[in-house]
Amino acid sequence: MRRMFHMSSFLFTNEGVVKMITTYKWLDRNFEPILIAILFYVMTTIVTVQVILRFVFNSGFSWAEELARFLFVWLMYFSISYATRNNAHIRITFLVDKLNEKAVKVMAVIVDLLFILFAVVIFISAWKICQSVAEFQDKAVTLNVSMNILYGAGFIGFGLMIIRLVQGLIWKVKNFAGPMDRFANEGGLYTGGNEVAFSPKEQLEDNGGQKS
Repeated sequence: MRRMFHMSSFLFTNEGVVKMITTYKWLDRNFEPILIAILFYVMTTIVTVQVILRFVFNSGFSWAEELARFLFVWLMYFSISYATRNNAHIRITFLVDKLNEKAVKVMAVIVDLLFILFAVVIFISAWKICQSVAEFQDKAVTLNVSMNILYGAGFIGFGLMIIRLVQGLIWKVKNFAGPMDRFANEGGLYTGGNEVAFSPKEQLEDNGGQKS
């Protein structure tokens, strides 16, 4: 009890607040990349081992392919969230490029609002699917686990996407009167943290070697 009291007291000191802000900045920049990297390497390892076992030893795990598919779905949704955060989704700018700067900014805000509406609709639909799966107790064929482990990826993924979209929208509104480069914020430096987990050395050098 005393230990918990000291911990809570520390959080409200200047040092504790600084550490919390530093941690938030790091997570804001690196949350999705770390999960994406872990999921990718685990999935790749499982598929590689399965291929070796199947074609070299004529054996294998019955659950490997299903688990790899589950991991891929989670990886995809975290990637969508990360691309949303960094304004990195593919877009067609043929018509937008013909508008003046103010019109482009207004269009970007409108697009973000529509994107949020779309994400909320899918988020609610994903939640309903998870409820249905829980009600009927649907299970994966070989893993024998609830299918919500798969469908939950959509629910969590679109939840993260909504957070990232709101984050980007707030940034655009705050910087509406600023330069276009800052308004667009390609790369998503919302918290000022420049270091991305697992980023190449060249990228860190381009960013001045700053750490979040």
